[in-house]
Amino acid sequence: MTNTKHTRSGEANPAFPAWSTQHTLVLPIAQQDWPLPDTAVEIDGVAFLPKRELHITLVGKALGAELREVAAGTAGVDDAIRAAFGAQDWCWTRLHRWLRLRKRADATARESIIELVELPAMAKFHQRLGVLTGRVLPVPPPHVTLFTAAGGPAIGVADAAALQRLTVRAIDGSELSLANC
Repeated sequence: MTNTKHTRSGEANPAFPAWSTQHTLVLPIAQQDWPLPDTAVEIDGVAFLPKRELHITLVGKALGAELREVAAGTAGVDDAIRAAFGAQDWCWTRLHRWLRLRKRADATARESIIELVELPAMAKFHQRLGVLTGRVLPVPPPHVTLFTAAGGPAIGVADAAALQRLTVRAIDGSELSLANC
């Protein structure tokens, strides 16, 4: 299977997305660019339900909260974030590499199945955001969460070390019901 390069609704420079209530910033993926999985899957005895929407998280909760705090105390930060976003070419490429992730918190665990994507703009964007925070930021591994265990929340992946720590195993595409993906 070859990699297919897409952008959000065919645009290399989409409009700046809105911040979520959790201070995250995501790049939505249009269904015509990447159809939603349509059936649940069972992997290693765990039932995974398909996500109802697909996106690439550009800024996670912790960094988002930090940026919102910086923006509240410094004029022009919101404009600088928008400019950093607008300066990037947000083309992404599916890598057809799937991973099963697990994050334990106390006695509970959250689990997801993700597909890695190539998104060169992610590193450039985080470099520019680092200037605003005054530190070098880790670059989150670009990915799309396709399934979550029991339809629960996805797992935030802050950097490559977190991805390695959270990965249970690689998933072969034949294990997934991705006829439309």
